[in-house]
Amino acid sequence: MMKKRLLLQLTLVGLLAACGGGGGSSDGPTPTPQRLVGEIFGTPEQVATSDLVTNAGYGGYGGALETSRAIQKAGKTNMLDFLFLFNISDKGAARLVSDAPAVLEAYIAKNADLLQPGVYVYLLDEMYLKASLVEDDPAEYQAQLDDLKRAAALVRQRLPQVKLGLSFSPHATFGHPKVMPFIAPAIAQVDWVGTTTYWLGDKTTTSALHDWSRALPGLARAAQPKVETWYIAQAFREPAWDKQVFREFMQTELQISDSYDAIIFFGWQETSELSRQTAGRYFEAETRAVYSRFLKK
Repeated sequence: MMKKRLLLQLTLVGLLAACGGGGGSSDGPTPTPQRLVGEIFGTPEQVATSDLVTNAGYGGYGGALETSRAIQKAGKTNMLDFLFLFNISDKGAARLVSDAPAVLEAYIAKNADLLQPGVYVYLLDEMYLKASLVEDDPAEYQAQLDDLKRAAALVRQRLPQVKLGLSFSPHATFGHPKVMPFIAPAIAQVDWVGTTTYWLGDKTTTSALHDWSRALPGLARAAQPKVETWYIAQAFREPAWDKQVFREFMQTELQISDSYDAIIFFGWQETSELSRQTAGRYFEAETRAVYSRFLKK
């Protein structure tokens, strides 16, 4: 039932995306900008020690400013953590902090050197996920959307030079059909949108996860034609998970990721709350081979 519902939703997304078009004359070919390939780093040292070839980076959750400065110093495109503008309610909803203007002003005063034109800002991580796991409640989704609008307006007013973004997890939609109408309006508020299409060990979910990853770029551009799409690639694996299923899953997902504007890896070095042994840098040779085109030679 879950998969049938998701496939129906994705069919509707495809119909919306098919309405796009356009074009125009040009005096010559337009140079293709270099695609951003990033990594989520946990420490400044990881910026230099990664096995991945990257030109972008995110300093991780919690406002790791020393890591953000290391990314900047390395000449990589920076993504800054602005998750501090939200807290999580008892129903799992991400809600704007009550003193958001003052909190933002304090951040700007201390970190003006990081707030360069074109820098990426991460406002919300996996929007709606925690609320959907508590209850599939449109009222909670609407409250999050309203607070996202307030946060986006606040940041744009004070920092018009930054690119605002957020991410979604497909797991927020599995078995939670009432969340789907709130995804496109959220995308319409931002400059970039990412997906955390993570496989969590259940073999029955791989097809639905692939369907989501294929559909998101179309959904995103139907909601906001100029939005950038970011594929947040899984580079971690629990030891108990089936290694071959994971390899096959990631081989397909990395192929799908080529349809996104940018890609950033989570878990190759920094694993956040996960154990260190899940990190991609410890993968066996067969699994490392799946990531080979992104690895240093």
